[in-house]
Amino acid sequence: MRSPYTLDNPPPDEPPNGVLVPSLWRVQARWWKRHTPAPVQHGSKKPVCGHCRQAWPCHSWACWDGQLGEAVAAPHLSDPIAGRHEVVARVPDPAPVAAHRAGPAATAAAERRAA
Repeated sequence: MRSPYTLDNPPPDEPPNGVLVPSLWRVQARWWKRHTPAPVQHGSKKPVCGHCRQAWPCHSWACWDGQLGEAVAAPHLSDPIAGRHEVVARVPDPAPVAAHRAGPAATAAAERRAA
């Protein structure tokens, strides 16, 4: 999710009210700003990231921008009732690791035994 921030309106150093982890916000905003082009390049057609020297917007800037966007778009900032979160245990889907390791011959043998 894109953040509402732009080169002309960068994210503030201090987090907006309601951000759950203010120290994380400070890190994200700092890196967002590091991965922007130099001020003299803001209007150029092909700006370059001032930190990693990749074409801007670089991958790192996009990641930090997305994290800031998630932080300011979180329901707890706009609706106090929706901000209540339920903790739900997430169990990953089981992967057929044994079948991948054993190969097709072992899988065929296991199917014959099951039949």
